[in-house]
Amino acid sequence: MGEFSARTAGIATFGATAAALAAQTEAAGAAAGAAGPALLGPVFGVVGGDFVAAFTAAQDAHVAQVRRLSSAWSAMSAAAASTAAAYDATDAAGAAALIDTGAADLVATDAGLS
Repeated sequence: MGEFSARTAGIATFGATAAALAAQTEAAGAAAGAAGPALLGPVFGVVGGDFVAAFTAAQDAHVAQVRRLSSAWSAMSAAAASTAAAYDATDAAGAAALIDTGAADLVATDAGLS
């Protein structure tokens, strides 16, 4: 088996960055939704009704995709956090097992059993 190394602090930092990006993206989506096409209705009047309807559909699709992107950032953040924690736990368990094995060998050596 080959050697494997993971820098869990870097993975956790990426997770925190992804969480911040999720929050910023969600805020951008909320701002885009608040600046919706309903504000354009009075400007274009009856003549621009078709344009406002098309713009409304495009705006709704845009806001939905921004929210989807925010969800993706959130999922990456959660995955990075759980991955870093799992690597740290596995590393700690492996170290504890090595310490236990070493302690057992020392006890056996001290007792003259080896």
